[in-house]
Amino acid sequence: MLEAVAPGRITLVCTTRGKDVARVAKRPQIETLTLTSAEVGDTHQLEPYASVELVRLTDVDLSGRDLSGLELSGCRLTSVSLDDTDLTGARLVETRLEGINAPRMSMPRSFIRQAEICASRVGALDLFESRIRSLVVDSAKIELANFRGSDVRDVLFRGCIIGELDLVDATVARMAFEDCTVTTLDVHQATLSDVDLRGLDIGTIHHLDGLRGCTIDGEQALGLTGHFAAHLGIVID
Repeated sequence: MLEAVAPGRITLVCTTRGKDVARVAKRPQIETLTLTSAEVGDTHQLEPYASVELVRLTDVDLSGRDLSGLELSGCRLTSVSLDDTDLTGARLVETRLEGINAPRMSMPRSFIRQAEICASRVGALDLFESRIRSLVVDSAKIELANFRGSDVRDVLFRGCIIGELDLVDATVARMAFEDCTVTTLDVHQATLSDVDLRGLDIGTIHHLDGLRGCTIDGEQALGLTGHFAAHLGIVID
């Protein structure tokens, strides 16, 4: 159901034993990322299942390479092309990806902790069935952000333009948006808690039942009136 918890704020809440439970969404717990020790590295260090620490790479093309299982720790990749690079099962720990260009960035079943993706243009960001702990996506344009079936905690999107955000079958805790837009949001069978959508301009939502656990503001609620009415079988005359 919808319940007002503060002026101009609406939270989608659940009912437990006949009692409505409403609360303000908790903010993502984002750890500060510092990479002062990273040194210039070589692309030859990047191989499948290699473990690479404290390396800085700039203006390199890794398109089409098999880097499955690669672990990057304390690394910074800037102006790197990752088109169709296979990063299946990769591990990004305390790592920043900045200025990435990738029509398709394939990172399914990966592990991400305390990482950032900044000022990047990505066609399809495939992170399905991944485990994510503390991720900031800042000033990025992404056609498809695919978190389908992922276990996601503490994610912040800031200044992003997203075509489709796929949270189908995902478990998401503490996700927030600041000055972002999304054309399509799909939350089919998602399990969401403390997901703050107030900073997200939403075009279309698929499967409204999956929104339980989200917070939206009054203006968003008015904008989504047609969606809610159609979902409930209500005719607005």
